[in-house]
Amino acid sequence: MSVALGTGRSDEPVRVVRGDWWSVGIGLLLVLAVASAYGLGIPLDVFQTSVPKPWPKTPLGLQIAHHWAAYVATWLVLLLLTVLPAVRSGVSLGQYALGFTVLFAAAWGVLILGSQQILKQDGLEYPFWALILGVVAGNLLRIPSSIESATAQSELFIKISIVLLGANLPFSIVAKSGPRAFVEAAIIVAVGFAVSQVLGRWLKLDDRYLAVLGAGASVCGVSAAIAVGNTVRAKPRQIGYVVSLVVVYGLILIFVLPALVHGFHLSALKAGAWIGGSELADASGAAAAQMVGDAAVKAFSLVKLSRDVLISLVCLIFAVIATAVWDRKAGAGDANHPSLGALVWDRFPKFVIAFIVASILSTWWQSAYGKAFATDFTNNLNALRTWLFTLTFLSIGLNTRFRDLRDVSGKAIAVFTVTVLVNVVVGGLLAAALF
Repeated sequence: MSVALGTGRSDEPVRVVRGDWWSVGIGLLLVLAVASAYGLGIPLDVFQTSVPKPWPKTPLGLQIAHHWAAYVATWLVLLLLTVLPAVRSGVSLGQYALGFTVLFAAAWGVLILGSQQILKQDGLEYPFWALILGVVAGNLLRIPSSIESATAQSELFIKISIVLLGANLPFSIVAKSGPRAFVEAAIIVAVGFAVSQVLGRWLKLDDRYLAVLGAGASVCGVSAAIAVGNTVRAKPRQIGYVVSLVVVYGLILIFVLPALVHGFHLSALKAGAWIGGSELADASGAAAAQMVGDAAVKAFSLVKLSRDVLISLVCLIFAVIATAVWDRKAGAGDANHPSLGALVWDRFPKFVIAFIVASILSTWWQSAYGKAFATDFTNNLNALRTWLFTLTFLSIGLNTRFRDLRDVSGKAIAVFTVTVLVNVVVGGLLAAALF
């Protein structure tokens, strides 16, 4: 979802533009299009040729000369698929088209830089450069509103990517590893809320603020902070503070977690599970997992999606607590609270459904149509996912403002920091034990 945060002076709730259904439709459309094109004898190999190959082994000049049409086609497809959600969120068509084009051009440059052979051998691939260049530009330069209209769609980009990842993950793996992933996610969320509540109450922080802090640190980052914040009617500035903490700490963990993984010599499976249980948001977690490798991304997705699913339960619990306890203490009515069933469905991350559907369809098709189909299907979807990941990582960097932390109280930072650190430790132990 894209988020519009106020300055903290308004009494209006934080506005959220939901991207879940858009990611479901766009993600499954791409999966069906790639599969159908192959079945009709016109495979969409333009996508897999749009990702630069390692150079100078494959001369960069020749790649650009031979594949420029693939770059243009990929840009046009992704622009056309994402422009409608952007316009529905209040952005003008021309503004988004310009901003997306600039962001795509920057992503192309990042992919070229990250495919340089020496840099790749040293592990300095496109996620690293997208984040570093984005953070530097976002904190030193004034980003035009047109580019911000594109970076605001970062959650849409990552959710589409996760749907595409489902098509590359056999359903047998989802069924086998899913229960373990859910157990890890449930423990992480429970421990995170317990730590934030105990420490926050000791520091005498507001109950509603604590709910938002715990959600941002333990469930699914920005989405959880806003969902829980609106559910319990937290102050908009409190939600804004937690969003800032999530973005900055998520960026830090992108580099810290892969370093810890390599330091402990963990397998890709355990690494992905650790990152999935410890990172704060889908986008930053995907960036951290991608630095480890594709196998880590798959394990990360299973655990992180399980945490995302729990947002419905968390909102349900806090809706009951806010209505039955906090609102009554404050003398507020509960007429504006939705029914519990409506609340659960409203908060449920719909793109998780598309992830599972894509996995089932892909498993069926690859079994029915053989290895040639599987190779073409996987390569094209992986290429699209690489582009969407790069757009996401650039957006994370460009959206990170370290100065946003200056207004957050020391007590809130302390609660958030301790909760995140505990989750990292517990996430590592659970990943080692369960995977």
